[in-house]
Amino acid sequence: MANIGDLEVFRQKWREELNKKQNVEREDGDDSGGSNIQTTSKNQNVTVSPNSVNIKFNENIISSSSKPDNSNHKPEVAYYPFDIVCNLLKFDKKKLHDQEDLDIIPVVKGKLKRHREQQPKNNTVKKVKLKDIFSDRVNHSDGFARERILDKFISDLDEINEIPFFDISVPREVAVKIFQHLSMLDLCRCAQVSKSWKSLAEDELLWCKICHELGCEEDTLAVERIDWKEIVRQSVSHKKLVLSNWKERKGEVRQLQHMPGGILCSVHSFCNFVAAGYTKGDVKVWDIENEEDFVLQPSNTSLIINEEAEEGTITNYVTMVSTSTKQVAAAFEQGNLDIWQLQGSQTLPCYTFVDGHSNKISHLQLSDLSDSVISAAGPFLHVHQKKSGSFQTQQVDVQQWIQHIELFEPVISSPKVAVSTWFKVCLYSTENLNQQCTEIHNILDMHISAIDVKLYDIQSNKELQDLYGHTREISCMNLRSSPINNFVTGSVDRRVRVYDTRTSNPVASFTGHMYQITTVQMDDWKVISGGYDGFVFVWDLRMTRKLWEIHNRHPVRHCRFSEEKLVFGNVPCTKFPVLDEFENSTHRRFRGEIQVYDFSKDQLTQGVPDICLSTFDEPSASNYNMALVNPYDKI
Repeated sequence: MANIGDLEVFRQKWREELNKKQNVEREDGDDSGGSNIQTTSKNQNVTVSPNSVNIKFNENIISSSSKPDNSNHKPEVAYYPFDIVCNLLKFDKKKLHDQEDLDIIPVVKGKLKRHREQQPKNNTVKKVKLKDIFSDRVNHSDGFARERILDKFISDLDEINEIPFFDISVPREVAVKIFQHLSMLDLCRCAQVSKSWKSLAEDELLWCKICHELGCEEDTLAVERIDWKEIVRQSVSHKKLVLSNWKERKGEVRQLQHMPGGILCSVHSFCNFVAAGYTKGDVKVWDIENEEDFVLQPSNTSLIINEEAEEGTITNYVTMVSTSTKQVAAAFEQGNLDIWQLQGSQTLPCYTFVDGHSNKISHLQLSDLSDSVISAAGPFLHVHQKKSGSFQTQQVDVQQWIQHIELFEPVISSPKVAVSTWFKVCLYSTENLNQQCTEIHNILDMHISAIDVKLYDIQSNKELQDLYGHTREISCMNLRSSPINNFVTGSVDRRVRVYDTRTSNPVASFTGHMYQITTVQMDDWKVISGGYDGFVFVWDLRMTRKLWEIHNRHPVRHCRFSEEKLVFGNVPCTKFPVLDEFENSTHRRFRGEIQVYDFSKDQLTQGVPDICLSTFDEPSASNYNMALVNPYDKI
């Protein structure tokens, strides 16, 4: 009865039902004489409350023994709440006689008298009128005014949440469909209402749906497993553990094994795959989930004469590498591009591309959904697509030196690639590069500044927002993997800034790097940045402060994280260092390294004796899980 109009309708029906109970006889017994007294019905008007109207009712309420003699009489069908109130108003002698200390005095002029068997002489007889049930307050002998029964009954009906009617009248399948729109917290609250609601709230279909939304057991059907609620509980507990380990820097740290005799040149990661290119021309790929690795061989390892120098040769080492779940691509110093397929055991490239204009490949990007590779060399844009089992290359001249490329793969339209030059930004369709491009930004004789940010909608080709705040050139930006309405940038001014696309100024700014920032990424609660100084900082977005840091002697060229893992690579600036006769080029201070943090595991203190662990318990900030590198029994 949450609606006021429905409550008024209910009250009106109630009044009509009470007016129908007329001309009914009831027999009451007298304890002293045992004689029966028959009363006649007499209607009288009773004023209920200032906010209500006069109710006309019978003083003699129908009892279970008074039934009409006519067998053809059709009983009236009463609404369920009316039966409840009738039961409240019944004063049956048999029921009241069963009480321990109460007797019934015959009805005299519409009044009922109630007394105890052995009343003290100084106590007066207690009288209760039938109309007091509908009065505003009932005054008892104890001096307290009690709430009338009618108001209490209507208030109980108004509390519709306390009366779970619908699970009885609605089929279970429909009730489960209704419960599908509730969250985990709401389902747990509904399970505490009653046993029937608990059965609905713990239905396997509901918790299977929640489990799939959390990213667990997505390929498993509801009928294939049982106890989906326990799976959701374990998943939520695991996420809380991962979040705590992120903030406290607890987890397993792995350093990926480098290629012997080579120096790290480029690093890229996607999902569980990490690809790295070395000066020997080899490309090594790790599957960090299954802890597997394999080496891919280049198509050309020959040396060519360096025409810019009086003597010497140019080694065909890797300058850029990119990976996806299906393939790996690497660009080399001599200008060629090799593509490998990850399916199978083939280590040689399945396709090799050489630019006919002798330009080095400056940008490389792989598609996440198809077997497409986008590359840029000088003013030329190349799209390599696999069709009919073989790769085909499209080429277009954008007339200006390409500064940056970005691949967009919307669901409702064909993939497009955004190409940025010194003066304009254009959109090209990957299906047909020769088709007329769409210009997004082109201002005559105005150089595209790397300080201000302009936000465009690629569907309408309109500018959405101008973003300000940087004082130097922007060195890196991440919009693809950022939360909705947010993105993060890094600048030469050594600051990390977080923007909201609905405002012009940054919403958060972080300072701590000593040189320019090379890579940034953010999620809902943290920001991770890597710089030319070799530092990787983890920032708390809400508190705008640094949580922890990692340092290495080489610049951070790649840094990406997922929910449980963090992958970053430190690439040395010098690929061919000058060594003396006592040095080795494969020393760790020259070769670079790749590290992987797994925050789903806490192995900081595993396998270490308890005697070597720290026992600082107070204050809690002093408990750093300190442990010796070598336990006492091994020293």
